[in-house]
Amino acid sequence: MTGQCRVLRVVGELNFGGTEMRTAELLPRLSTAGVQVHLVTLSDRIGPGPLAGVVSRHGGTVTPIPLDLRFATRFLGLLRRLRPDVVHVDCANFSGVLLALAALCGVPVRVAHFRGDDNQHRNLRRRVYRWICKRLLRVSATDILGVSPSSLTFAYDPRWRDDPRCQVVLNGLDLDRLRHPSPDDLRELIGARPAELVCVSVGRASPEKRRWLLPPILAELRARGVEAHAVLIGPGDDADDERVRVAAAAAGLADRVHLLGPRDDVGGLLSQADVVVHPSCLEGLPGGVLEPIALGVGTVAADLPGVRFIDEHLPGVTIVDTDAPPRRWASAVCAAASYTEQTSASAAAERFGGSVFAIDTAAATHLTIYRRWASGRPHHPVPPRPPAFSTRGER
Repeated sequence: MTGQCRVLRVVGELNFGGTEMRTAELLPRLSTAGVQVHLVTLSDRIGPGPLAGVVSRHGGTVTPIPLDLRFATRFLGLLRRLRPDVVHVDCANFSGVLLALAALCGVPVRVAHFRGDDNQHRNLRRRVYRWICKRLLRVSATDILGVSPSSLTFAYDPRWRDDPRCQVVLNGLDLDRLRHPSPDDLRELIGARPAELVCVSVGRASPEKRRWLLPPILAELRARGVEAHAVLIGPGDDADDERVRVAAAAAGLADRVHLLGPRDDVGGLLSQADVVVHPSCLEGLPGGVLEPIALGVGTVAADLPGVRFIDEHLPGVTIVDTDAPPRRWASAVCAAASYTEQTSASAAAERFGGSVFAIDTAAATHLTIYRRWASGRPHHPVPPRPPAFSTRGER
């Protein structure tokens, strides 16, 4: 490919989360291909975020623009200064607002990227908000991506296959990153004896991740004569962390639940786990399931469309009903731990490298989208507006 391409990518915050990590992992490949990626974060909590250094190392910048009364003015000002070829937004239906602003500035490639299933209950205010955002998205997006079929079905439109702008772009994982060893011996770090089960859960602290289910699962394992530890990795939240601690104390397992917070050696820690537990009830294509599977670590996850999509392509996932009681999770943990014992890490990596989740496949798809209109263009003409779609029968 020839010619430079400038991309402005918008994320909620640049923290150690699934969307952010997948974005960071693509940067070396995009940079090598002549794509310069700049990021905007919308969080007023952490500013540029802990992954900002990765962006700068590959020729990009990170600009925090909190969602306040000055947001539109500041965002439009950045668009006029940067003059990107592409605006790529990972903000669910709010992408419609941002892509409409990008269209006003004549950005030729405008990408909305759905990362979750959005299967939660919505009150009237949320339904009106979603309706408005979707109308803006329909008339401003040139490409509409989903990390899995279900993310487009539930978060965008059940009839997405009739929209030629829509396609599934699977998250790609960088196996080389996952293979980096951790400086810590996980069992020594948490004080686990050799015969005790080490259960790891990776994900940010938020209600839909349901991290508070881990202590009751450990209690059920103990009732079966299986001593276990739970290790929670990911950005914390005071209220959610406290809920986990309260659940651990109620189960009499305060010394068996370990909150490590965000780590940059997740792969090295995961490779030391006996089993991974991912109780989240809201996902698109969960990295918290893909990562351990790539390392050959058996994983227990709630029954969600994205989880089943992974299970269709790779072995190692034990699926539990979303509302299953702790005893059923405990049974699944034992089955998943058995899978880990019987699985070679090298064989798992080889399977993953040849799967649809390989990072090179994701990078190639991004490059194709980014270059469609932008390659070699010195100016930024506005492409024809995509046709509006009928709303009859829409949810």
